[in-house]
Amino acid sequence: MSLNIVAGWVAFGCVLLTAVTLGMFLVAAGSGYDGWAALAGSACVLAILTAIAVVGGTIRHDRKANREMLHFP
Repeated sequence: MSLNIVAGWVAFGCVLLTAVTLGMFLVAAGSGYDGWAALAGSACVLAILTAIAVVGGTIRHDRKANREMLHFP
C-alpha cells in the first residue's frame, strides 16, 4: 500500500474525528460541563494537528524522493 493512500485515509479519519469532537465540545460547553468541554476541545485540536502533520510529512517526503505529490480530487 502506498504511503500517499495511507496518509489520505488517516487525514480523512482525522477530519471526521474533528467534526465529531467539535460537536461534543459545543454541546458540552453549552450545557455547562467545563471538564468535558476541555477534553473534547483538546481532542479536536489534536485531531486537526495530526491531520496537518500527516499530510505535511507526506508532501515533504514526496518532495525529497522526487515523487508525485499527494493529490486530493
